[in-house]
Amino acid sequence: MQELLFVMGSLGILLLEKYVLANNSSFWIGAIVPIISIVFIVWLLATDRLQLDFLDILVSSVYISLSFIFWGQGQDLYHRRTVKKINKRIYE
Repeated sequence: MQELLFVMGSLGILLLEKYVLANNSSFWIGAIVPIISIVFIVWLLATDRLQLDFLDILVSSVYISLSFIFWGQGQDLYHRRTVKKINKRIYE
């Protein structure tokens, strides 16, 4: 049950990152989730709540990588939306 809650929470946060935080004109707002995730994982390692075994490091690496990927995809969505608006104004 705890693993399912973790996965659902992670997916929710990553979707929030892609479609809300990174999908706007302020580039730095999208950096909130990746930075918080790095700080959170370092805190878990420092307080020995996360062990240094292969599975924990793999899950941490995948989550941090996905947060940066979703940040980039959110920025791409914003730029595509902006280009569509500009093209619509030019060709009307």
